[in-house]
Amino acid sequence: MRERRALLCVLMLSGALLAAPGGDSAPTVDALLAGERVRIPLAGLAERVPLAADQDFRVVEVGRDASTSHHLVAIRTAEVPHRHDRHDLLVVIARGHGTMLISNTTLPVGERSILYVPRGTVHAFTNRSDAPAVAYVVYTPPFDGTDRVQGEAEDSP
Repeated sequence: MRERRALLCVLMLSGALLAAPGGDSAPTVDALLAGERVRIPLAGLAERVPLAADQDFRVVEVGRDASTSHHLVAIRTAEVPHRHDRHDLLVVIARGHGTMLISNTTLPVGERSILYVPRGTVHAFTNRSDAPAVAYVVYTPPFDGTDRVQGEAEDSP
C-alpha cells in the first residue's frame, strides 16, 4: 500500500510538472531522493542517456529512495513486449513519439504523455521518431534489475 501511495504521489507530481509552465520556467524533473536532490530540465534528459551507434536501448538510473527508483530510458526502435511482476511503472515521455502497448491496447503517445503500467501488465514502446525517444521512468518498489519477463502475461488486465 505504501508503494502505491508513493507512485500516486509521483503521478500527481508528474502531471503538475508537465502542466504549461508559467513565466520563463521550463518543465523540469525535480525530486528529492534519499537526501539527494535531482533536478534535470526535461529538454536535457536526452543528453544524459546517449545511445551508441550500435545501441537500440539504454537505461540509466538517476536516483532512488526506499520506495522508488528513477531512470532515464532511450529507445531507438522498439521494446519487446514484457512485464514486471513485482514493480509498478510510471513513464513520462520527454522526447519522441510512437505507440505504447499496454495489455491488449496500443495507444499513440508523444512528448508529455504520462503512462502508468501496473505490475504484471504486458507493455512495450515502439519509437516512430527520427531520433531516439527518451522517457523518465519511475519504478515502485525500486527496480532490482531482474524483474523483466518477456511475452504475454496470463492475467494482464
